[in-house]
Amino acid sequence: MVKRIRNRRFLFEQQLKADYWDWSSEEKALFDNWQENKQEIFQIIFDRIRQLVEDDEFVEVALVVHDKDISYGTKLVEPHIHAYLDFPKLIDLSRLAMALGLGRERLETPKSKGGRAYTRINALAYLIHAKDKDKYQYPVSDVETFGTLDYERFIEQNRVDFDNYAATRKREKSDERLDLVYDQIVRGELTEDNILDDDGLRYLWSHNQQKFDEAFKAYGKISSRLTLKAIERGDFKPTVLYIHGQSGVGKTHLANELITRIGLKAKTAGYNWNRYDAGTKNIFDEYFGEEIILLDDPRYDSLLPSDWLKLLDPLNKSHLSARYKNKLVIGRIIVITNYMSLSEFFGQIPKEDLNQYLRRFHNVIEITKLGTMRQHRLSEIRELTVPNTDGYKMLNFGEFEVLSDYQQDQFLDKMLEDYIYPRILPKQRKDVTDEGVN
Repeated sequence: MVKRIRNRRFLFEQQLKADYWDWSSEEKALFDNWQENKQEIFQIIFDRIRQLVEDDEFVEVALVVHDKDISYGTKLVEPHIHAYLDFPKLIDLSRLAMALGLGRERLETPKSKGGRAYTRINALAYLIHAKDKDKYQYPVSDVETFGTLDYERFIEQNRVDFDNYAATRKREKSDERLDLVYDQIVRGELTEDNILDDDGLRYLWSHNQQKFDEAFKAYGKISSRLTLKAIERGDFKPTVLYIHGQSGVGKTHLANELITRIGLKAKTAGYNWNRYDAGTKNIFDEYFGEEIILLDDPRYDSLLPSDWLKLLDPLNKSHLSARYKNKLVIGRIIVITNYMSLSEFFGQIPKEDLNQYLRRFHNVIEITKLGTMRQHRLSEIRELTVPNTDGYKMLNFGEFEVLSDYQQDQFLDKMLEDYIYPRILPKQRKDVTDEGVN
């Protein structure tokens, strides 16, 4: 036996397809082109509702077509009507369904939580998704009330509450993702760029910055430790590369192209390496374990002498100074650009043996401009059999050219394949030998 339901307020929805409406053949034909016949369809529904009350009785009616709803993120939902009905007296649900020509299951009564006023507000707000900004926002003008309600005024009177509710709900929904996103950061699956490029993640970050900072710090410590362990096992050899040349010769461009190629190569080998671009002041404050590090045109005093040595020698397990929050900075490859030569740059550090810096570099690229051409020279840092002098400094290490090319692409291809990849991205562990410079 079907349970009898009587109420004053009802909601219904139904697709705009003739098979779903128990109407006359002539009326059903209107659904063949519902866009043009929408107002006539609305009028039929309104007239059928009015049949249930006396002529002098007032019924509040609001109808709208939803034709831009999305399901499962991508699928467009079939166009359908949403309706809100408010009668002056109790109406039997089955009688209303029969009058509308709809199945009984298509009608429902608004939930009573919060009282009648609250259910009315929620039901009317849903017609245009006023409280759910993640859904398509239908214009107020789409709602037909036949003069029974000033819907535009209703929305304006409640807009502040709707916006506040939508903002709160959006934050609640985003907070539900927080634990998952935290884990993805710690596992290295999400970078800061990923987060700031995504609307949802950016919103979550803006309301949970401290939590995100904790996740990145945790990832940084874990990543640095894992990289250090890999070095100690001999899985790869960290590489420090210095690029120099006169201003405007293309040092930064070359460094960026180099790093891009390394990142792509790493992905093809199954690695997800991230890049860190050091700032000019407190250059490692934002470092979180990235494998590729670029110091573009730093000053010699950007780091303390002891911090330069720790950075260039990852097997020195000491953290950088408290100036950088005692961070362990370890990269697979560190690229430094400057207009000075390698010996000129570190020769600026007073009362320090220049050799202790030179010996920690593996390769030097010098770019020189000859007319419209640019020559790229790659050198290796090797220990000298007979020390040289650079002014008053005694040098035990020098640069030995191993590659030169005027074509940048050819130069990078050859350099990476022969001198960089074998160190930082060996195909097999046995490929990492103790030959060459440490």
